[in-house]
Amino acid sequence: MRSKPSFWYSVLAVLILLDVFGPALLGAGDPPLWLHHLEHAFLLAAGGGFGVLYARRHPKPYGDPGWLFAVIGLSAASLLLMLPDVYGNVDAFPVLHSLLHLAFVGIGYVGGYTAERYSPRSGVAWTLIVVMMGVITATGFGAPGPHV
Repeated sequence: MRSKPSFWYSVLAVLILLDVFGPALLGAGDPPLWLHHLEHAFLLAAGGGFGVLYARRHPKPYGDPGWLFAVIGLSAASLLLMLPDVYGNVDAFPVLHSLLHLAFVGIGYVGGYTAERYSPRSGVAWTLIVVMMGVITATGFGAPGPHV
């Protein structure tokens, strides 16, 4: 019998897969932009959570400032992937759209992992910050014109 945590990890993994590949496989229509940004926040949070868990289960020495370069770069990448210009070019291609969503999971995972490698609990803090960035973009902050 599976333990409760591994059951919930499996449920979360299934939700990630449905979110990433569902539209490409099922041909589902696009949700409103605000909801789509909340999906991005979910994908970043899920990836970040798994990255933090992995870092905590495989302890290594903390404090190497090299991890900060990855954390800063991944933060910028997650924001740039949410720009409307990026989505204008990706929306028409379901496979690219799925790959972009997969990129959010990957950025979340590596970001959570690298921040946690820098110092304890930094991975959780980084994940919360990028999730808040997704929530802020869902409110229309920085989006020109009417927000759908």
